[in-house]
Amino acid sequence: MSKQIAAFDLDGTLLEGNKSVMPDLAKELWKGGYRRIRGVLVFGLACGAGVLRKLRLISSESFTLIGTTLIVRWMAGDKLTTLEPYFHRTVERQQVREAVANLLRSHQAEEREILLVSAVVQPLLERFAERLGGQALGTELEMTSDGRLTGRIVGIFCSGSGKVKRLQDWEERTNRPVDWQKSFAYGDTLPDRFMLESVGYPVAVSPTPDFLAEAKRHGWKIL
Repeated sequence: MSKQIAAFDLDGTLLEGNKSVMPDLAKELWKGGYRRIRGVLVFGLACGAGVLRKLRLISSESFTLIGTTLIVRWMAGDKLTTLEPYFHRTVERQQVREAVANLLRSHQAEEREILLVSAVVQPLLERFAERLGGQALGTELEMTSDGRLTGRIVGIFCSGSGKVKRLQDWEERTNRPVDWQKSFAYGDTLPDRFMLESVGYPVAVSPTPDFLAEAKRHGWKIL
């Protein structure tokens, strides 16, 4: 028997505003005094990448990948238990977009599978899934045999077409086909278009100007 899903982007979709969660995690690490020397290097390199983005020499998606990679390397060598306080504070400081959270709850009531699909690293995204409901499909991190972060991303970066791949892998892993035409997807930026194109009920949430144009071109619902 097939199943229906409701897939939600996190930044700017389930959460208010257009900020990304990963820089907020970096701020929490910095404020907590976490490995300041490494932090100086991370923020310096991230600022350099930000300049390249403003000059349009790299895309926003590439900038997000660079920033995420730097933060993951900053955390290398630690167990998740050490990082838990920083994850917790990052989650607690985020403001949920209540209208979208209500939609999530309505999908739960209709027994659809709720999936949070985001470039945010998997351990942090799982904390958001605990708060909001559903399952987390994020950017996975490599771990050592004794449970420490290696500082590397493993598998695909969960952005753009990578979100569709994560959903397809999840479908295969759960061993139940998804009824894509009866499923829903929610996103706010242009890279989310791949995920929205994969379902029968795509919804653009407070879309950025370029994504708004794309949503109108497709005739997608705009929230």
